[in-house]
Amino acid sequence: MRRPAVLLAVAAALSVPLTAPAPVASADSPITEVTCQDWSWAPQYIRHIYLSADNPTAVQDFDEHPEDLTCYEWSGSAPATISYSISYVQHDVDHPDGATGILTMGHGFVWMPTLPGYAYRASFTLLP
Repeated sequence: MRRPAVLLAVAAALSVPLTAPAPVASADSPITEVTCQDWSWAPQYIRHIYLSADNPTAVQDFDEHPEDLTCYEWSGSAPATISYSISYVQHDVDHPDGATGILTMGHGFVWMPTLPGYAYRASFTLLP
């Protein structure tokens, strides 16, 4: 078996992407990246959320039931102001949790869910 085939087989078995997801935006639209990490367990679950003028809103589900979630604007992205809200999801129904706020470069949040064991949904919106 050739090396690329082995890498693909290992990546598929571990459910690990070999490349980062490509953000969807036009060439003249700056991209802001929000990185979210669940520090509850090892391995830590990491999500990359990309926002731009062409794609100003994103919703990310955290099905792994985080107990300690951090989200922040990555320092290498285009500086922006981002509003966020977090809710818990039970039986495909969103239940507002009341966790809302603003992300800016260098300022994120650490959130410890009030109902551990549920799936959580975070919504991010790029503000003008």
